[in-house]
Order: sequence, then structure tokens, then C-alpha cells
Amino acid sequence: MAWRASPFRNSCAMPVKRIFLFLTGFLVTVQDFTVMVGRSFRYLFVHFRLRESLLEMDRLGVGSIPIVFLANLFAGLDMALQFSVVMAPYGASNLLGRVVATSIIRDMGPVLASLVMSARVTAGITSELGMMATTQQIEALLVMGVDPVDRLIAPKILAGMVMLPVLSVVGDLLGVLAGLMVAEFGAHVPGPLYWSGVRSALTLPNLVNGMLKPFVFGFILVAVGCFYGLRTTGGAQGVGRATTKAVVYAAIWILVANFLISKFLIDVWGWKL
Repeated sequence: MAWRASPFRNSCAMPVKRIFLFLTGFLVTVQDFTVMVGRSFRYLFVHFRLRESLLEMDRLGVGSIPIVFLANLFAGLDMALQFSVVMAPYGASNLLGRVVATSIIRDMGPVLASLVMSARVTAGITSELGMMATTQQIEALLVMGVDPVDRLIAPKILAGMVMLPVLSVVGDLLGVLAGLMVAEFGAHVPGPLYWSGVRSALTLPNLVNGMLKPFVFGFILVAVGCFYGLRTTGGAQGVGRATTKAVVYAAIWILVANFLISKFLIDVWGWKL
């Protein structure tokens, strides 16, 4: 009589096999991503492309000005409105400027700017590189002796790390100005008192936080888009899948990085405002 495998044994082996395949794929993805990033930074130092970098800064950064500024403007309005409603019963309206400025500089400004830019920049980069990958343009560069990481990836990563902090700083200013309008006309907080609170929020820990986060977020949203763009296969449908995946993963990693950076800086500076 022929031996037959136990169904129970097969049912137990399938989850183990799936977990093994998942871990293997995850490690390979991390390895490929690390190699791509390492080569990009190497090219930034040994073969810096100034013209391509400036073009990417214009395309990625300047092109995102309207949506970033608009998002920060309404975020400042909403935050000032919500905080004024919560703080008024406790007689703490005099702290409205400090609370709004601290919240925008530390968290809301960098995170909101990066999430808004990920919807535009990450999706655009992934679809652009994905279309090049599916139409053999990446292979054509390799045939001509041009490294796609040098020509396409490194300038984009530099542009993201330079332009997002700039947009975030200006967006923070717009958010604070929007909060001033709510403070004066909605919460009846005098302008000088509001600005006094804003000035007290401009501490070294807050400024370091507000500059470090967009620098890291700019790297994440561009690097993730480049990585999934180069790995695109399957024609137009593959480009769509890669774009969706890149935007989702970029947003997730931005939120994860936001928490980790906040925790690190709080451990360094303490609970200082």
C-alpha cells in the first residue's frame, strides 16, 4: 500500500513555509534597498551631478509648493481653533501661540508636508521609473555604460533631502500665521501675546526636531519611490501596482520614522518645550 502524507502535517507545514518565504523576501528587499541607497550616496560624493540635481530640486520641490503650503495653512487654522476651544475653559489661552508653534514645528509641519509630498513625489517617481523599467529604457542605459543609480536615483534623493526641509520651514511659518488669524479673530488672543508664545517655542530642541525630521522624511519618500520604480514589471498594470505600493510604504515608514526620531530626541533633550 502506497504511503500517503498526512493532511495534518501538510496543513502545519504550509504556514511555516509561508513565514519562511516572507522573511526571505523581506531580507532580500532590505538588502536591495540598502545597496541602492549606498550606491546613491557614493555617487553623490564621487560623481556629483549638479545640473541633474538642480533640475530635480525644481521638479520635486518647487512643483510641490502649492499643495504643501495649502495643507500647512489649513492645518494651522484647524490646530489653533481646536486648541483654543480646549484651552479656553482652563484660562490657558495665553499659551495658544506656544502650543500651536510647538505642535507645528515638532510634528504637524514635517509630517504633513512629507505625507502630502509622498502623494505627488513618490507616486511620480515610481511611475516614471516604472515606465522606464517596463519599456527597457533602464536596460538601454546599462548597455550605454550609464549606471541608472548615478543618472536617475542619486540626484532625486539629494533633491528630496534638500527641498523638503525648505518647504517644511516655510510651511511651518504659514501654519503659525494661520494660527494667528484664529487667535485674534476667533479666540480673542492679542497678537503680541500670541507672538510671545511663538517666540518661546523657538527653542533649540524644537528647531533641531523641525529640521531633522523633514531631512529624513525627504530621503524616505524619494528613496522608496525610486526603489519600487526600478523593480517594476508587468507593463501598465505593474506600474500601477508599484506606484500604489510605494506611496503606502512611504507613508508608513514616514510615520514610523517620526515616532523613532521623536523618541530619540526626547531621550536626548528631555521633555522640553
